[in-house]
Amino acid sequence: MKLYLVRHATAVDTAPTDADRELTKEGKEEARVAGRALARLKVKPQFVLSSPLVRAVQTAELLAGELDFRDDIVKLTELENGPSTSALLRALKPYSRADELVLVGHMPSLAEHLAELIGVKNTRGLQIGKGSVVCLKTEVLREGAAELRWWLRQKQLALIAETD
Repeated sequence: MKLYLVRHATAVDTAPTDADRELTKEGKEEARVAGRALARLKVKPQFVLSSPLVRAVQTAELLAGELDFRDDIVKLTELENGPSTSALLRALKPYSRADELVLVGHMPSLAEHLAELIGVKNTRGLQIGKGSVVCLKTEVLREGAAELRWWLRQKQLALIAETD
């Protein structure tokens, strides 16, 4: 199985609540670029799962549109900041037979999940930028069982998205 960890794209700084923060115009383009790059890399997720916060859902929807993903985005509270990696893994059990999953979430939790999935003790050096994508490969959804395959930031994703 491949897991694609995606940090939400750039969002506005202010909103009635943190959960209501929407993507900026730049953020919407970042999400589209990430989706186009993943499409060029032949990513075909069976499921796209997102934190229920507006900026993450918008990122997931725009990315999914570029991937021609037609199913519903699944909202998981375990992709918000705070829940443990073990809680996230329990929430992912129903999707364990999928070949590819896209997970859209937030920092610092995405870095914590990444560290635990690849068996690293701390998150130093694992700062995932807005709109970036990290690809992991694993045979089982278990802490320490994943292998980091690649990590692409927005500039790299843009180069891939524009390649003919």
